[in-house]
Amino acid sequence: MKPWPAWLLICCSAPIAAQTLQLDPLIVSGEAEPAAASSTQLDGTPAATSDGLSLDAWLQQVPGVFAQNRYNLAQGLRPSIRGFGARAAFGVRGIQVLVDGVPLTLPDGQTELDVLDLEAIERVDVIRGPAAALFGNAAGGVIAIETTPPGNAREIGGQVTIGELGLRRWRGTAGGGLGDNTAARLSLGEQRLDGARDHGNSQVQRLNARSQTTLASGNLQFNASVLDVTAQDPGALTRAQADQDPGQAAANNLRFDAGERIRQQRFSGRWLRTTRESAQSLQGFAGQRLFENRLPFESGGQVSFDRRFGGLGGTLTATAAGWDVTSGMDVQHQRDARRRYDNLDGLRGAQTLDQIETATGAGLYLAADRPLGPAWRLDLGLRLDHLRIAVDDQFLGDGDDSGDRNFDAASWSTQLARQLGDSHTLSLRIASAFESPTATELANPDGGGFNPELDPARATSAELGLSGLTEAASYSAVIYTTRLRDELVPFERDDQPGRTFYRNSGRSTRNGVELAWTQTWATHWSTQAGYTLNDFSFDDYQRDGTDFAGKRQPGIPRQQGFLTLRWTPGRITTSLRGRFIGELYADDANAVRVPGHALFDLGGSVSLGASGRWTLRAGINNLGDIDHADNVRINAFGGRYFEPAPGRHVFVGFNGEF
Repeated sequence: MKPWPAWLLICCSAPIAAQTLQLDPLIVSGEAEPAAASSTQLDGTPAATSDGLSLDAWLQQVPGVFAQNRYNLAQGLRPSIRGFGARAAFGVRGIQVLVDGVPLTLPDGQTELDVLDLEAIERVDVIRGPAAALFGNAAGGVIAIETTPPGNAREIGGQVTIGELGLRRWRGTAGGGLGDNTAARLSLGEQRLDGARDHGNSQVQRLNARSQTTLASGNLQFNASVLDVTAQDPGALTRAQADQDPGQAAANNLRFDAGERIRQQRFSGRWLRTTRESAQSLQGFAGQRLFENRLPFESGGQVSFDRRFGGLGGTLTATAAGWDVTSGMDVQHQRDARRRYDNLDGLRGAQTLDQIETATGAGLYLAADRPLGPAWRLDLGLRLDHLRIAVDDQFLGDGDDSGDRNFDAASWSTQLARQLGDSHTLSLRIASAFESPTATELANPDGGGFNPELDPARATSAELGLSGLTEAASYSAVIYTTRLRDELVPFERDDQPGRTFYRNSGRSTRNGVELAWTQTWATHWSTQAGYTLNDFSFDDYQRDGTDFAGKRQPGIPRQQGFLTLRWTPGRITTSLRGRFIGELYADDANAVRVPGHALFDLGGSVSLGASGRWTLRAGINNLGDIDHADNVRINAFGGRYFEPAPGRHVFVGFNGEF
């Protein structure tokens, strides 16, 4: 495809960052009308009754979302939305993540969730299905997180949580007004976790700050964070090893002392202004991430990089000729100075790679919506993206592997909605998405530089949704189909076990049904339930003489469901959370079946004292002590697919405000 002119990319870039203002038509706020069927809104309730280890406490309440790897902090939580993100070897891929309206996702499409202060979360919005017309690259779904804004009243608080698995966590907060127009909050905390497996220790230290200033020209917000993580990686086991001793670590992970160290600083700012005629926003972010890890093999088994990243963007919303129109711009850049060394049983050996990797993205965004009569509404979106990923080889002893890859995409969406009475909406939505390989996923299995044969995945999706509200309930139902080309599929090589590479699969189809229902039964009782049924399969995928057409996509269960029963009498909040995960496959050939399981967690909290400023919370995870996999590594070499999850474990915590 012919590249677009440079002036177009620079002058007309699109808003990844400001979309918490512009999530419509995918998210509709307020109690008077139902949210869109393919979006889910969650408040901060999960934090009150969970152990606070990961964002999974929120995501497990969303149909169509499947998350793995809650307990291995060296790999990070791996959420997927309708299969987008399932390919990730670690962290988040194929999903856009925003925090307080600013993108956490980098321009090449990768996201790390370790910076999140889960105790500060006020709201999580999840968009299911392609949203590239709003958010660009890697937008097979969106997770938009809002943290609690600081208030003018003085606040000083502390939290302590302890539990089995060696869980020890503390967090302190201080905040309040700074003059007449500014409020700020600072939080500092540390978490230590021994884990249920050998060689699974982790330590996480976080410093987070947020401020908010009201000016005559608008509202100004700043966020800053500092992160320090040290984590061991126990690795994956064969089925026989997991059955014999699920608490053991993989032998090579012990031998090579597999694990990682992360140090990161990040700063972001956002300006919002709303007038009678229009709304504007500007936002920017910048940061540095220092990373070192040790992989469970010798040749090139130690990696380090110094990542610098940043971005700028803005949006303008106004009314023209009966249309509500939003346009905007952004540009983002990241630079990784990456080096690899031999891993000599945990010690650093000879250098094997030295290269500078850069990713620069920009795009054009335009969205418009208008009513079509008293009950109909039309929403349109279009976005043009350009992404350049380049490598500058500094290690020339084995030749010069420098080069670049350029990806262009036009993403679009169309939605037609019909209001059925006052509280029910029927909608038809068709949208596209694309996922470029990240700089890490472009790694060449045969040496330095980028894999020249790896292309971006592209998808087109159609869905029909119905959502509504009654006096005591809300519901949504969605049926969808997605067609994909060049889906990114992970694999491992025998000479580098534990390191993931990627290839394209040809064509595939994803069909699914998602149901959600929330009901208030009595004054203090409520229920939240959801069910997902899907059929994700390869249509055209051949490799090494084997035809995988008709095989199911690995790493995603065919069906899953959740049921939460909540009891909130006065100062007490209690929840019983149940999850059912159906069987899935661990490999493209569907030769390795991972059985399904059902899990139940019980959690609760109670406010103490006349002022209610003291809170005691406790819980039991995996009530039935069920054996299951916390993470399944897709297409792993040597049958090492399984990372066992812990059995039944208990936690208790105490919060206080002074």
